[in-house]
Amino acid sequence: MHSLYQEGRNFWKKGRAHRVSFIIDARDYFAAFAEAVLKAERSIYITGWDIDSQLTLIRGEERPDFPVRLGELLNYVVRKKPYLHVNILAWDFSVLYTFKREYLPAWKFAWKFGRRVHFHLDNYLPPGASHHQKIVVIDDRIAFTGGIDLTHVRWDTPEHLPDDPRRSDPWEESYPPFHDVQILVDGEPAAFLGELFRQRWRYAARKGLPLPGATASDPWPRMCVPDIRQIDVAISRTQGRYREKPEIREVESLWVDAIAAARRHIYIESPFFTSSKVAGAISKRLYEDGGPEIVVITRKKSHGWLEESTMDAIRAHLVKRVKRVDTGGRFGIYYTEHPDRPDELFEVHSKILIVDDAFVRIGSSNISNRSMGLDSECDLSLETWGHAKAKKACRDLRDRLLAEHLGSTSEKVGETLEKTGSLIRTIETLGSPDRTMRPLDVSPAVRNILSKPYLVDPERPIDPDDFIERFIDKEDHHSGRKRIIMFVALMLALIVLAGAWKWSPLAGYLDIDVISEWVGSLSGHRLMPLIVVALYVLGGLVVFPVTAMVAITAVVFPPLTALALSVAGAMMSASVIYWIGRFLGRDFVRKVAGKKINQLSRRLARQGLLAITIIRFIPVAPFSVVNLVAGASHIRFRDYFIGTLIGMTPGFIAITLFTESLMSFLFEPNIVNITVLAGITLVAVVLLIWLKRRIARRMTQSAGERAT
Repeated sequence: MHSLYQEGRNFWKKGRAHRVSFIIDARDYFAAFAEAVLKAERSIYITGWDIDSQLTLIRGEERPDFPVRLGELLNYVVRKKPYLHVNILAWDFSVLYTFKREYLPAWKFAWKFGRRVHFHLDNYLPPGASHHQKIVVIDDRIAFTGGIDLTHVRWDTPEHLPDDPRRSDPWEESYPPFHDVQILVDGEPAAFLGELFRQRWRYAARKGLPLPGATASDPWPRMCVPDIRQIDVAISRTQGRYREKPEIREVESLWVDAIAAARRHIYIESPFFTSSKVAGAISKRLYEDGGPEIVVITRKKSHGWLEESTMDAIRAHLVKRVKRVDTGGRFGIYYTEHPDRPDELFEVHSKILIVDDAFVRIGSSNISNRSMGLDSECDLSLETWGHAKAKKACRDLRDRLLAEHLGSTSEKVGETLEKTGSLIRTIETLGSPDRTMRPLDVSPAVRNILSKPYLVDPERPIDPDDFIERFIDKEDHHSGRKRIIMFVALMLALIVLAGAWKWSPLAGYLDIDVISEWVGSLSGHRLMPLIVVALYVLGGLVVFPVTAMVAITAVVFPPLTALALSVAGAMMSASVIYWIGRFLGRDFVRKVAGKKINQLSRRLARQGLLAITIIRFIPVAPFSVVNLVAGASHIRFRDYFIGTLIGMTPGFIAITLFTESLMSFLFEPNIVNITVLAGITLVAVVLLIWLKRRIARRMTQSAGERAT
């Protein structure tokens, strides 16, 4: 196997690491992280998809002599080290994850922790994208990266005990077994990852970070015995094009190149299997006579109705496509389970690629379109040719991982693989009463409009114009041409106006203090509620940002009044623009403007409630543009109205009620404030449960109708 690496194509930078260690599962990673943090002298960089200050790093009966919660530990070390600064960069996440994350993290870090702990939410990314890198750099001397975020619902041991009492979140709720992998490096790769963090910080925080000063101490955790010494490690990235940031697809190129270079075995772990490029590269190898054997370890199903009805459905389609070309039985996709608990999910969250005994890649990128071209990703990889000890470490890592999934030992896995020469036969031969692996069954998957990759798993930033083309028919006939031109012109005007509010001198009118003062001067008027609703409608017509309107309402009025006015105003604005879209566009949508587009529009109508809810959760286009598009499609007004209400209400609650109530609760913890917080939480939970049950019932009915 010759070197895969091509600088600028499949890697960014490559440098010599003196030590490399593979860390399996979060118990060992969190312990190694804590030890390294305690040794830091100048800088600690942390970036992740999610970061939770309440995370308990060390669990069990033995308690160390330092704080074990993440936030408290960081505060502890900066108090002890006068020259140490901690910089934390987390994704400024979608409202979709509001109830899964720590509330107000930026405020908590600023209020609770020292001045030398700097926290920033990163939203400098394309529409629909997330920051998915999971990197920790200590003094530019050592660095961790992989699949593990410093957040809750990650901690577990390699034993993955079914009822481990230590496996619980900050609210003492237990969660299923969780498997993941991290890599630790020092030397030049660690310094390069420090440089990568500083680049992201400069974009997100609008200011630079100085290089950390030289340190004499070695922050490498003693518990991590190096698996490999003195080897080159390459860094590959994904970055969606955004403003001055170019598109980077090094991760995708490395996946494709590594699969193409395999001779005997390809071993993969990933929670998703939705990348068309990776699936295509695998299919190409399966076409070949005598090509490599390919094994994918994933999870049985995703968590929650959203991922089940989207990512799992895309996975089913791609797996079936790959299996159609696998005439030699060289492809296997499996999930891990406890044999006596088949209904308990076993989370495989790791992102690993091992090719023969010659190549290892560990990082943050999933086998998904998003990871190949949209989200920010960072992978480390190394080649073992000419390095006998590295080859053995590569084989040992694969055997350790298989042994963990099979409830066996790495020695037994190695012996069985040597006898059979087959990863698939090794998996089917081994197994234990504690853990085993099952072939993934993809037959029950349900396909719907939200399982289309361009909506939930896009490989490039979502363009509002493309979004419109996906959901509205195009008129191919000469009749009604004026109506079409009128509609298209209006759509373009709305998009231009939406951009003007953000990037033109009109942005000066978005000053919330000025607008709030003006609205507040009218607050005593008896028709003020109607005036506010009218302003929402007017704002929608001129594409004034609805979130700014809600923020202004929250500043001027008491919380409950602000919530009621925000919901009423936004729903009235959405309804008015919906009917404008219906009037202008319904006819040319209905008139055979293109058979495929009309079918798509009708399918959207069948999943209208779910589609609108997700679109409101994940804003792929300006509020007014979505309203107009929905009116011109086949979506029923009832589904549109309910989906809009459910999808936007959590954001309204967060802006108008939750922030002020939480602040009041912290500084004035009386029975009224506690009751308000409890009421908000209860309403949100009831809404989410109702939505989940309704969608599940509708999907079941839809599947039954297709079956008959």
